[in-house]
Amino acid sequence: MDCKPKVVLSRCINKEPVRYNGGIVTDKFAEQLENYVEYITVCPEVDVGMPVPRPTILLAKINDSIKVIEPNTKTDYTEKLEDFSKNFLNQLKEVDGFFLKAKSPSCGVMDAKLYKDDLKHSIGKTDGIFASYAKKYFPHLPVEDEGRLNDYWIRKDFLTKIFAYADFRCLKNSAKSIKDLIKFHQRYKYLYMLYSPKNLKTMGNLIANWDKIGFEDTVKKYEELFKDTFSKHQTINRHINVLQHIYGHFSDLLKPGERRHFSNLLQKMKEDRLYLKVTLEFIKNFIYRFEDEYLSSQKYLYPYPEDLEKIV
Repeated sequence: MDCKPKVVLSRCINKEPVRYNGGIVTDKFAEQLENYVEYITVCPEVDVGMPVPRPTILLAKINDSIKVIEPNTKTDYTEKLEDFSKNFLNQLKEVDGFFLKAKSPSCGVMDAKLYKDDLKHSIGKTDGIFASYAKKYFPHLPVEDEGRLNDYWIRKDFLTKIFAYADFRCLKNSAKSIKDLIKFHQRYKYLYMLYSPKNLKTMGNLIANWDKIGFEDTVKKYEELFKDTFSKHQTINRHINVLQHIYGHFSDLLKPGERRHFSNLLQKMKEDRLYLKVTLEFIKNFIYRFEDEYLSSQKYLYPYPEDLEKIV
C-alpha cells in the first residue's frame, strides 16, 4: 500500500514558470522531498485564468475585509480566488499538508503584505487568500510556505506531521482489528507524548475500553484525537520530557559518566535547541546496544526518512 504523504505544492516551486513575472522558484528542500511524497500542484492565479506574465496583485484591507486587487486597473479578483480556493479544497479527498509560495497574495503563510485601501502603504502581513482557506478547511494539517520551511524547527515539525498523517491514512485503509490500532498506538507513544501528553493518556484509555463502543467507533474517536494531537507544536521542554522517559528504560544499565553526559546534553538543549540531534543520537546508541525492540520501533526517533534529516 502506498503510504506516501500527499502534499499540495505551489506550482511555481520547481514545477512550472507560472509566477507573475513568468519565473519559477528553485527550492532544494521541495526537490528532495519529492522523492518521498506525492505532490498535488496548484497556482490559484493561473487557475482562475490570469495570464503569465501578469500584473502584480495586492492584498488590501477595504471596509474591514481583505480584498485582492490589481492596483493599475483596480480589478478585484477576490471573488474568483475565493471561489477557486473553496472548490479546490472541497475536492481534495486525501491530503497531508501544504507547501506553498512565500509572500504570495494567494499562497503566503503569515508573510503576504497587506496594504491600506490606497494600495500604496503596507499595514502588516497576513495569509494569502488560498493559504487562509487551506487553514480553515484543514485546521489540523500543517500549512507552510517555502520561506518558513527554511527554519529548522518549522521544517522538522512539518515533516513529522505529513508522514504521521500519511501513516494514519494507511492504517485506516488496512486495519482489520483492534490489534492493528494497538500496534500503531505503541509505535506513536512517544511522538504523542511530544505533542500532547494529555491526548496520549486519553487515546490509551480509548483503546483499553474499545469493546464498549466497538472497533469502528473507536477508530473514529481515535482519529479525532490524532488530529487534535498533531494540530499542536513541538517544544524543547516536551522533547526533554520524552527523552527522559526513553532514557528511563535503560538508565540503570549505564555508567555514572554516561548518565552525567546525558544530563549535560539535556541542559545544553535548553540553551541551544540544535543539541536535540546530538541527544537523539546519544539515545539511539544505547537502544542499539541493549537491543531494545520496543524503543527502536518508536516513531519519535524516526518520524520521517533519515535522508531528509540531512536537510533539516
